[in-house]
Amino acid sequence: MKVAVLGLGKIGHNTAALMVERGFEVSGFTRDEKKAEAINEYGITVSGALEGNFRVNATTDIKEAIAGARFLIVTTTAKGHKPMAELLKGNLEEGQRIVIITGNWGAYEFYSVLKDELKEKKVIVGETSGNLAASPTLTYPATAFMKPSKKSMSFATIPAKEAPEVVKELKQAFPEFYAVENILDTSMNNTNPPVHVPFCIFNITRMANAEDVQFYGECLPPILLDFTMKADEERCAVSKAIGGVPKSILELMNTAWNVNYDNIKDLGLNNQSLKSVKLPKTPYHRFLTEDVPYGYMAISRLGKKYHVPTPRIDLLVEAYKYLLADKAELDGPEFDVDMEEVI
Repeated sequence: MKVAVLGLGKIGHNTAALMVERGFEVSGFTRDEKKAEAINEYGITVSGALEGNFRVNATTDIKEAIAGARFLIVTTTAKGHKPMAELLKGNLEEGQRIVIITGNWGAYEFYSVLKDELKEKKVIVGETSGNLAASPTLTYPATAFMKPSKKSMSFATIPAKEAPEVVKELKQAFPEFYAVENILDTSMNNTNPPVHVPFCIFNITRMANAEDVQFYGECLPPILLDFTMKADEERCAVSKAIGGVPKSILELMNTAWNVNYDNIKDLGLNNQSLKSVKLPKTPYHRFLTEDVPYGYMAISRLGKKYHVPTPRIDLLVEAYKYLLADKAELDGPEFDVDMEEVI
């Protein structure tokens, strides 16, 4: 079976290699012609949790990339979701499945762009609640390092009722996936913003000074851990108000890694993949520029729309806007499609 990996950055390299390892013919789409040439010449070499050289047919032609592919695996940043949906418009084939890693409202944005075509061609769009492997690295050309993957990952679809069936279809590609009720579970219960945003905002001086510090270590004193969990309670309250089933960040991370810790600091310090994660050495990192607009800023918007107070989340969003100033990414879902339509 052929699958297409759309977006050949760090996550895309590792995902494409993993799909080859799991027995698929893989095409990859990138806008970068030199990157496509390097992958086609050298293959993708991966070390770490996955070892080997994996052949992938990389192209800058979206129609060529998705032709005949059953699964379209989207591995762009959240900011790239809507442009990728626009690129796919008019090119989708009957019965394809779109798998967005990581969601961050990706399925919602794909639906808002492609709604009529999805229905006409019986295409199902789905998303995960996070990345399988933490903080992958990429060395150009076509060389990547993969950390151990999470043991399980939630997956939701639009239409919502199709998730269990699509998870069965994806069993060979992603045995880690399990179906959840709807995209409120995946986007509202995304594991990245509740951790990345408060840790980074309150350690932004260290980021600006490019300090070499462990993300879950000295960056997380008890006072910040308490704040992080209180902000997470606000996220859960918004999720409940809009019809979701809220899960705390601690519950989500324990489930993802199949462990049972009492706090996220101990979990991070004792996890093989997470304990090596370092605080970003620049404030202009996706932990802020992606996880604020598509994470906590989105939750803040929903809180206001559904009359749920989110004072700590609002504080983090405002701090981000003022600290990064004209370099602050402020995109994100506007929630112009009725939520009932997608859940």
